[in-house]
Amino acid sequence: MPIHSINWQKFFKKLVLVMLFSNLFNQAISAQVENLSKLPDLSRDINKAKEFKTVVMPDDYPEELTSFFDSSISSRSFIVVDVETNRILAQRGSNIPYPIASTTKILTAYLTYKAIEDGKIKITSEIEAPSDLTQALSDNPELTSTPLIAGQKYTVDDLLHALIMRSGNDAASLLMREIYGSETAAVQAMIDQLNNWGFVDFDLYTTSGVPNEFIPEDWRMAGSLASNENAMSAQDLALMTQNVIKEFPEILNISSAKTYVFQEDGDFSQVFNTPNPLLPGQSLGREGINGLKSGLTDGAGDSFVATGKENGREIIALSMGNFIQEDGSYSSSYDQLTLILDALAEHPDLYQNENLPLNQVTQSKVEEELNETSIDGEEDNESQTEQEKNTLENRRDNPITNFIKRIFDNFR
Repeated sequence: MPIHSINWQKFFKKLVLVMLFSNLFNQAISAQVENLSKLPDLSRDINKAKEFKTVVMPDDYPEELTSFFDSSISSRSFIVVDVETNRILAQRGSNIPYPIASTTKILTAYLTYKAIEDGKIKITSEIEAPSDLTQALSDNPELTSTPLIAGQKYTVDDLLHALIMRSGNDAASLLMREIYGSETAAVQAMIDQLNNWGFVDFDLYTTSGVPNEFIPEDWRMAGSLASNENAMSAQDLALMTQNVIKEFPEILNISSAKTYVFQEDGDFSQVFNTPNPLLPGQSLGREGINGLKSGLTDGAGDSFVATGKENGREIIALSMGNFIQEDGSYSSSYDQLTLILDALAEHPDLYQNENLPLNQVTQSKVEEELNETSIDGEEDNESQTEQEKNTLENRRDNPITNFIKRIFDNFR
C-alpha cells in the first residue's frame, strides 16, 4: 500500500476522538498528578495500564511463582531480567512507565563517563559549585544532597561517588552543567541518548530525577509543569542500565564500594557509606550483587535497581513503587527484591525456558499501531523508493505523530 493511500480518514477520526477526550479529562488528570502522595492513586495506575498491552508470562511458567508474587509482592511494578538471554524471569506491570526518581542518575553517570571518554572532561577535573546551584539543591532539606558548598571545587571522581553513593542531586546538576552548559541542555542530551537507544515512551525533565517543583523555573524544560517528573517503565530502565554497565562497567566500582572518602584531602572531607543493604556483607547481603541505584519521591515511591549475579547468572532486577500503605505497613524495595530473588532461586533453570518473554523497548498501544501501519505499508509495496521507506520507518518522529503522542501523554 503506497504511503498516500493509508487510511487517513480512520486515522484522523481517532485523532479527533482523542482530542475530545483530552479536553474532557485534562483537568482531572492534572489534579491527580499534583496530588500524588506516598499512597499511590490506584485509579490513575489502572488508567495508565490500559495504554499498554499486558506482558504475558508463558503457560508453563511456575504456578508457585505466580501465586507468590500475587500474594506477597506489593511493588507497583518489578522486573528481573537474565542479561545473557534477555529473558524476563519475573515481572509485574514492567512495560508501564512510572516515575523513576533518582534512578535517573544511572543515565547521568553514563553521560559523565561518555564525556570523559570523549575528552570533554577528565576524572581528575575540578568543578566549582556555583551559589545558585547550592541554594536550589544542596541547601534544600527536602532533597538528598552531597552537600556541596558554594565556591568549593570538586573532582569529577568525587562527584560521581556523590551521585551514586549519596544520590546527590546537586552533584548530578553540577556535572551536567559543566558538560552541557545548562540543566535544559543536559536533559535534552539525556533524551537524545535514550532516543539513540531506541526508547520511545519515557519522560525526562531533570538531570537528577527530582520533580520539576524542586528546581528553579528557568531550569525547567520548555512547556513543562511543576508537577512533571521523570518516568520510564521497568523494562526500559532495565535496558538502560544494561546499556550503561556494558559500555562503562566502572560505574559498578562505585556502586559496589562499602565506603568512600569524599574530598579526602580537602577541608570538608566526609565519609560516604553504601546505602545498599543488598551488597555482600550488608544487612540483606547477597553474594553476587554489585549495584546499583535507589530512588524515592512521592510519585515514584521507594525504588531500587539491582545488578549482579544470582545462581551464577548475570541479572538486572528492579522493584519500583513501594509505598506506605493505608494500614501503615511498608516493605522497602530492598525487602521486595529479596523476596523476589529468593523465590527465583528455587527455580535456577528458569532462564532456559525459551517461552519467556524478551525484555523489549516499551511501546504504548498507539505507537504499536503506528508501527504496524508502517510495516503493512512496506509489505504491500515492495517497489517503494528508499526515501518512501525511510519516511515510513521514521513516522513516529515526524511532527504529526509527535503531536499525537503529546495528546496521549495527557492520559498518563
